[in-house]
Amino acid sequence: MNPITHSNPSMKSQQGSVLFVSLILLVAMTMIAVASARVSTTQLSLVGNVQSAQRVESVAQLGIEEVVSRIDAFSDPTQAITLSNLPAGITVTVSDRRCLNAVPAAGFSAVMQIAPEDTLWEVDVQAADSFTGATATVSQGVRVRMLAGSCV
Repeated sequence: MNPITHSNPSMKSQQGSVLFVSLILLVAMTMIAVASARVSTTQLSLVGNVQSAQRVESVAQLGIEEVVSRIDAFSDPTQAITLSNLPAGITVTVSDRRCLNAVPAAGFSAVMQIAPEDTLWEVDVQAADSFTGATATVSQGVRVRMLAGSCV
């Protein structure tokens, strides 16, 4: 049996061109798939980092609320405050509270035995997640009515 021969010379030059074009398309589609996978992995990583940062910030805000709800936190501003029920891996540090200003409370006389003052305090709480390395510091000003001389 004789092999099939093409009498048209342009057909000989086109043999294998479909294979070549399909290989190029296959390589291009593979590169697009790999790039898409890398982009989605990067986006997942970014979302995870944002969630970790928000989680740590909300725990720091919880620390602020705990400090503000305790009057003894301002009567002894250097007293260490410990927080309970923290998520695993998160540590919270409450800095010493700082009294920034004190003014006599309105409606009271200085000659009264008990003369309260409206004091302005600054509270700082730092939270850190040991798993992700995320950290957050939350500062808040607090106005507290206390006995005169409490702001030192």
